[in-house]
Amino acid sequence: MLQNLSNIGNINSKEYWDDRFSSNTRKSWRANAGENQTKLFAYEIVKRLKMNADFDGTILDFGCALGDAIPIYKEYYPKAKFIGTDFSTAAIEICIQKFGDIATFLAKDAASIPAVDVIIMSNVLEHLPNHKEVVEKLLSKCKDLYIAVPYDEQEPLHEEHVNSYKRHTFDYLNADNEVYLCRGYKFSQIVKSYIYIELKNILRPLFKIPLYKGGLNKQILFHIKNQK
Repeated sequence: MLQNLSNIGNINSKEYWDDRFSSNTRKSWRANAGENQTKLFAYEIVKRLKMNADFDGTILDFGCALGDAIPIYKEYYPKAKFIGTDFSTAAIEICIQKFGDIATFLAKDAASIPAVDVIIMSNVLEHLPNHKEVVEKLLSKCKDLYIAVPYDEQEPLHEEHVNSYKRHTFDYLNADNEVYLCRGYKFSQIVKSYIYIELKNILRPLFKIPLYKGGLNKQILFHIKNQK
């Protein structure tokens, strides 16, 4: 089941992300190791893709941020063509400067992306209130859709997250899934999440509630095939 826990006050606007990607402030993407996080997420995802190394179709990275997953995907699939999309025009401008020689980058949303063979969406969906609509639109544009998100994140969610995902979230789309440990979050984020979880676990037995064993250190990768 998917939980939509924090739609009110959602900060994930285009202006917010344009600023995070382009500014040099303490809260900027680069200042918080966002590029390295993208790479770590990509290495975990690419090991789990159900594709042969000689795949020569087109892979689209939806919500590509500053494009740092593209070289990793290309390393594993050298014959493939690559497209990176993000709704942040600031991010796309940087992507073109960094990786324009190996991929095409477009400022697009889910409704306007081109049709491709494979779409990978890494740690994007948890930011989107209209997540189901986005998944349906993306699935209509590809043969295989891969979605990586934090697994079973508990309240209080990360300030940018509005959804939490469990194994059965996309059963209605016949999705496969795999839960795995992830190194993509900063150590301080994981520690904060762990402390909060353990404090709640002290009280859970009093209310006959099972102990929680999730947190930001786990991810789940969904694989959904277009059945049409």
